[in-house]
Amino acid sequence: MQKAKINRLALFSFLLLGGMAALMQGGCSTEECYDNRNALPYAGFYGIMEGKMEQISVDSIRVYGIGAPGDSILSEGNRSIANLYLPFRIDSDTTRYVFKLINKLYEPYNIADTLTFIYSREARFVSAACGASYVYTIKDIKTTGLLIDSVAVPGGRITNADVENIHIYFNTGEDPDYSEDDE
Repeated sequence: MQKAKINRLALFSFLLLGGMAALMQGGCSTEECYDNRNALPYAGFYGIMEGKMEQISVDSIRVYGIGAPGDSILSEGNRSIANLYLPFRIDSDTTRYVFKLINKLYEPYNIADTLTFIYSREARFVSAACGASYVYTIKDIKTTGLLIDSVAVPGGRITNADVENIHIYFNTGEDPDYSEDDE
C-alpha cells in the first residue's frame, strides 16, 4: 500500500511538472511574438547603372560594426551582396559600421567608408509573453563618402515591419540620366 501511494505521488508530480512546463513553453512561442519581433534594420544597396538608379550587388566588401562586442563582422566579403541586416545598438543612440573593399585590386589602397547612424530609440511593450520591441527614429546619418554616396531611411523610422528600411547608395562612377522623360 505504501509503495502504491509513492508511485501515485510520483506520477502526479511528474504530470504536474510536465503540464506546467508545457504551459510555460507555449506562452513564449505564440504567433504574436513572431509577428512583433524587434526592429532589425534591413539595408538594400543601390547605384547608378547605365544611367539609371538600380539595386546593385557589391562584391568583395567587408562590413563590420564599430564598438559592438567583438566588433562583429556582418559580411566577410567573400561573396557578392545586394542587401544586409544592420542591427542597431539598444544601449546607445549611435551605431557605426565600416564598409571596406577587400578585393586584390583595391585592398592596397585601404578603401573603406564609415557609416554612422544617429537615432533615438523607443522601447514599446508588445506583450507579457514577448516583452519589448524597439523603434528607431533617425536623427542623422553620416558617411565618410569614399564608397557610399548617400543613405536614406524612407519614413525616417525603423520599426518591426519586415521591409527594406535603409537604402545605401554607392558611388559607381556614373551620373544619373536626368532626361525630361523622368520628370
